[in-house]
Amino acid sequence: MAQAPMRRGRRALTAGLVAAGLVLTATACAPGDAGSEGDAADGGAVTISFQWWGNDERAVLTEEALDVFEEKNPGVTVETSFSAIDAYIPKLATQIASGSQPDLFLIPMESVKEYTEKGATTDLSEYVGDVISVDDIPEASQKIGQIDGTFYGFTLGTATYGWAYDPIAFEEAGVDAPGPGFTWDDLIEAGEKIRAASGGAKAAITDPGGYIAHFATWLDQNDKLLFTEGGELGFDESDLEEWFDLMERLRESGASTDPQTTSTLDQSMQNSGFALGKSAGEFIAASITGAFVDTIGEEHVALAPYPTDTGRLGLSMAGTNVAAVSPESEHPEVAAKLLDFLINDPEAAEILGLTRGIPLNTSNYEALAPTLQGGDKIVNDFVLEYQSDFSDPAPLAPAGVSTLPADFTLAYENIIFGQQSNADAAKALYATFESAIS
Repeated sequence: MAQAPMRRGRRALTAGLVAAGLVLTATACAPGDAGSEGDAADGGAVTISFQWWGNDERAVLTEEALDVFEEKNPGVTVETSFSAIDAYIPKLATQIASGSQPDLFLIPMESVKEYTEKGATTDLSEYVGDVISVDDIPEASQKIGQIDGTFYGFTLGTATYGWAYDPIAFEEAGVDAPGPGFTWDDLIEAGEKIRAASGGAKAAITDPGGYIAHFATWLDQNDKLLFTEGGELGFDESDLEEWFDLMERLRESGASTDPQTTSTLDQSMQNSGFALGKSAGEFIAASITGAFVDTIGEEHVALAPYPTDTGRLGLSMAGTNVAAVSPESEHPEVAAKLLDFLINDPEAAEILGLTRGIPLNTSNYEALAPTLQGGDKIVNDFVLEYQSDFSDPAPLAPAGVSTLPADFTLAYENIIFGQQSNADAAKALYATFESAIS
């Protein structure tokens, strides 16, 4: 083993490391290595591993919830690891290739079909209704982890994207706050005013051009999809070039951040243009709003839809991940019990709040909603205000596309650092998309 198992007392150590892409690993053992001599149900000691991605706030709250799980399940120890998403994706791919994925692990939505087809997930059907309760989980939410009607996992929450912005910065620049009817041209105009008001130091928005999720939102605004229900591409090469052209307009007007700032983005607070004060806003997964509130203060954080030229928001409530059990796990029932705890236990729901999105369990959510404060309340209010205009969730991505988010980011970095034109980058990236699904 690379290091001894550890989890408790790690919280002070975790701060700041996620942003550097360092995976904080509680153990380097393969699933089931530790504590495999017994089963908690029989009074023996059981150790299972759980791996996820996220920021420091999510890590601390997850550890607090796992403390409760261990208290309720004497004899069970949960060893954990987490990282920022950019580091998590290649690590998980390596683990799955070697069959060493943790007992319970999170899968990015674009990789669910691929990893299931590779046999990296366990059919959970025998645990559903017994170990994993679905009584208070809407049928639509249950389907997020299903393929052809078979349960391969559950999302730990449903969420949407949003535009986190500083209402004070907009007000000081004399710019109307973003909301319904706010267009991309309005964003460019706002960017000019915010630059002027800040002496050139602050952009209106952290450059969103390199994130495939933001491109997918823009596609939805134009009534197109990233992938169709049949697993085909729902857009063409000209859409990619048009997106890159729009991003170029933002950069050239000064509305978005400089290439150096943009190239370090990893969804952490330490590298966020918004959290660092280099921009007055950022397109984000709404579930991390609380981290911005904790970093820059609640008075500096509000949520709005993305700009749109069509009147269509391009947003939906979708799964934030799929939590799956490894077929190599020596304790799959204990791993399934942990999954049930994370999605159904009221104490877990109270601790986790909306850090992983809207809770699946409707009873937990109804109990939680009136108590929400800070970032969680901002997210909840945003969803309640705009959900009636949300689109249907996009189809699951086909197998073979798990590297496309990284390919998308690399293509955009080639553009902003002058290595490729918008047209050439679009052509090459579209070919990569076609190859991935072929």
